[in-house]
Amino acid sequence: MKKSSAKGKMKRAFSVAFAALIAACGFSFAACAEEESARVEAIARGDEAALLTAAELDLENTVFDDFSQGVDSSRWYIANQSWGAYSNGGVVPENVGYTDDGVLVFTANGSHYKKGEVAGVGNVRDGSLTGGALISKFLAGPGRYQVRMKVLPRIGACTAMWVYAYQQTESGALNHEIDIELPGGNRSGTIGFDSVLNTNYITEEYNISEDVRVGDVLGGDVYLNDGQWHTFGFDWYTDPAMIVYSVDGVVTAVTTSFVPTLLTRLWLGVWIPNNAGFVGSPNFETDYMQVDWFRYTPFTGQPYEEYEPNVGSVAAEAEYPSAPTEYASADKISNGTFEYVTAQDPGGWVLANDCAFTADGGADSSAGVHLTGNGILRQDVDAVYGGFRYTLGLMAKTKGTVCADIFWQTDISTVKTETIELSAADWTSFTRELIAPAGCTRLRIEFYTENGESELWLDDVSLLFNGTEG
Repeated sequence: MKKSSAKGKMKRAFSVAFAALIAACGFSFAACAEEESARVEAIARGDEAALLTAAELDLENTVFDDFSQGVDSSRWYIANQSWGAYSNGGVVPENVGYTDDGVLVFTANGSHYKKGEVAGVGNVRDGSLTGGALISKFLAGPGRYQVRMKVLPRIGACTAMWVYAYQQTESGALNHEIDIELPGGNRSGTIGFDSVLNTNYITEEYNISEDVRVGDVLGGDVYLNDGQWHTFGFDWYTDPAMIVYSVDGVVTAVTTSFVPTLLTRLWLGVWIPNNAGFVGSPNFETDYMQVDWFRYTPFTGQPYEEYEPNVGSVAAEAEYPSAPTEYASADKISNGTFEYVTAQDPGGWVLANDCAFTADGGADSSAGVHLTGNGILRQDVDAVYGGFRYTLGLMAKTKGTVCADIFWQTDISTVKTETIELSAADWTSFTRELIAPAGCTRLRIEFYTENGESELWLDDVSLLFNGTEG
């Protein structure tokens, strides 16, 4: 992700000054966050996300947060807990931060995370399989929910906005919940960022879940991990009982079944289910979900049941981020410095034949990897789509000429192969600009030496996302 800049200071200064101006004029800043939208009698997939005539926006009680001042402890809890039947590290306060640009950042550490700088709170305690989440201190009911964000762009981590209230009754547990979750595709059998999952519950057993291919609604090939800001939302009505989901202002799904009625809390963040059938396997080291702003506007004229949901374990005030953090762009290569990996725990790398990690065989006598004979070293990167641009970087020295192949793949075949030749008697920096061809969903990078005629010392392998072509 981009680093902090003076732009963030301008955003914060404008936000503070504008809020002060509005307050001085005797108006609510939150009420000015959204104007009354178009009104319709009926709505369907593909329509503009307009407001039903049965409800009105309560602009005076809008909750709007652009996080220009960080995480407001009067408005948000920071979750410090785990849930679900599958082992993971939960969501922890160390994975919640913000930038000088006023961007809220949730960090997720996948199964290849080895640094151990954070600790999990679930069944996994080494910092892997952890995410971060906020929980609203304000109670939320029927209304319009919107978040402008960049999803965490890797398979295996669930980027989500959801409302949730758990109620124990005489007839059993009721789970009132509305979810927007990415990546989608688990219903179709192909998990990816061309889909979004829209789900709502009244119990765990009874729910409706629509797995929507976004391009069918917005038109063309749409991949929601394209590094662009996208606005996700839902309108929650109780009279009539209806939930209208949307992406970038266009309706993706409409449901009238299993519509919650309790007051809830809003959750926002990323977590790792560690259930490959849901959002895939988290075969990455570290990546980020970014939030520009969040808005909740209640509806008037929509009934609900009073309730105050429990929040579970949350961070203490001292654990909130106290200053902005500068985040480097997420490296799509896991453990490219080889600092924390071993042959027994290679952290995303696959070694074969004459290939070995070394503690002092890298550039500047740092950790590295050494290939001889018929050595092979490779790594896969998921969620790569046509037109995505990357910069591959590495440090290498060789005996003879060594090849690195880039395989642009689907789950069942190779779409295109590119070969990079490496030849350097001393440590040399190599870079290569890459553009994913149409039709691919992943890439594999593979280094290899042949028949003892070549030898490779390798360090600091990186793959940075540079946006989309055009």
